[in-house]
Amino acid sequence: MRICILETDTYEDLPLDDHGSISEMFRSWLSPSFPEAEWTSIPVYSGAELPATNEFQGYLITGSRYGVYDDLPWMPPLVEFIRQLKTAATPVVGICFGHQIMAYAHGARVKKSELGWVLGAETYGDHTAFAMHQDQVLEVPSGAANVISSPRCKIARIDYDFPAISVQYHPEFSSAFMESLLDLYETDEIHPTLVEDARATLGNQTHVEHIADEFARFFRSHQSNSDNSVA
Repeated sequence: MRICILETDTYEDLPLDDHGSISEMFRSWLSPSFPEAEWTSIPVYSGAELPATNEFQGYLITGSRYGVYDDLPWMPPLVEFIRQLKTAATPVVGICFGHQIMAYAHGARVKKSELGWVLGAETYGDHTAFAMHQDQVLEVPSGAANVISSPRCKIARIDYDFPAISVQYHPEFSSAFMESLLDLYETDEIHPTLVEDARATLGNQTHVEHIADEFARFFRSHQSNSDNSVA
């Protein structure tokens, strides 16, 4: 099954340890649960041309340091593409910023939360995964359902009434990568107390393998919807 990762940011310009590119992190996380996937990446953040909606059998929209309100040149075409995916019934998954821009494309408001940063391991229902965000989806788009929440994030996963799901957290983040992000942002972007609280969660058990299994099942279950994709 051919899956395209739509990269909405890059880590190459950040002084991080070698954890791989943003797409490599997703492939490393998903491949054990989804070995039949064939991966392609498109750097949407750089203005790369978007594919046809049926060019791949599924799409994954990554996280980003940007917000939907930043209105960068590559964002309106991505919003339109997300709407076209609904019409085409092509399966799509969104992570963090991907979660937000999918909700925004389908009519929801997204902005910085009054609760501030959600940082470190966070538990949503029976799932724990790492999170790093200030922005949050404020309402569920029409016809969709909010599946899970946490005390700091009311709308943490959205299941749509067409082949689309999205989550606010980062199941592709390892504890080592989360620690590198904390090291990077502690002084300039995030108050040290928040960083230390997040550091205390780095050893928490996460359920990223279970989440990967869910995402793989999602793509497989909708494969027939996208079998008319371009070879």
